[in-house]
Amino acid sequence: MPENNAEKWKVVLMVLIATLAVSVGETLLSKGMKQTTGEGLGVLRSALTNGYVVGGTLLMMLYFGTYTAALKVADFSFVLPLTALSYLIGGILAKYYLKEDVNAMRWLGTFVITAGVIIVGLGGDGSRK
Repeated sequence: MPENNAEKWKVVLMVLIATLAVSVGETLLSKGMKQTTGEGLGVLRSALTNGYVVGGTLLMMLYFGTYTAALKVADFSFVLPLTALSYLIGGILAKYYLKEDVNAMRWLGTFVITAGVIIVGLGGDGSRK
């Protein structure tokens, strides 16, 4: 329900914070889970004591809180596409932080998604009617 341009940008900022939190959170969770050991409950115990898993989970909780706050004041059809920027951020983190091999097709898909986000962002005011 952003009533003006300033309110729209406030929602965009909230979603960007949420998107950064989930992107970094998922990256840390991936790194941490690859370090866990054991099977069954042993994996759970190992995960709960891994700083990367705990940090990633906390960032994902921040994402959820910020995302739900954005949904309170703006349309789902405006908020959800903005979170797709996490694909671009995730790809960058996978390549440069996790040192994964991100091939050309994955980058192409990431850029197509990002272009769609830009189109959606320019396509409306984000208000609830």
